[in-house]
Amino acid sequence: MATKRAVLIQPYRPDVTENLGDNTGQYNDQDIGKGVKYSGDAMVAVADGDEIVGFVTAVEPGTKDGFSIGAVRKEGRVQALDTVGNLAVGALVVASTAGTLGTYALQQVKTGTPATYKWIVVTAATGAGGVCVLERV
Repeated sequence: MATKRAVLIQPYRPDVTENLGDNTGQYNDQDIGKGVKYSGDAMVAVADGDEIVGFVTAVEPGTKDGFSIGAVRKEGRVQALDTVGNLAVGALVVASTAGTLGTYALQQVKTGTPATYKWIVVTAATGAGGVCVLERV
């Protein structure tokens, strides 16, 4: 049986602390794994077809100036969901259907042509809705 690639533990490449959301404190621990993009002084949830800047890896219970505070992984490897089930190793991806804030779900992704923030598939899922591993390039 072949060995699969997995998410790497990288203690010397920490995630970045960011303001999350639109200053109404709406992020919580159920939003870990969701994709985010820049919007002013904060990072907000991605919409269908958006480039993914990073993935939420932690959310603090408190707020700062109304914003949720959390950690965002902008490099390395992360897990995501293959929306259609056709992602091949090496495929570039963008955000697919966005999950609802406050409910647990990994970010859904689909093939795309991102210009700036490029994530590639390093381990393909086994069918629609399956978990794949992405790496920032």
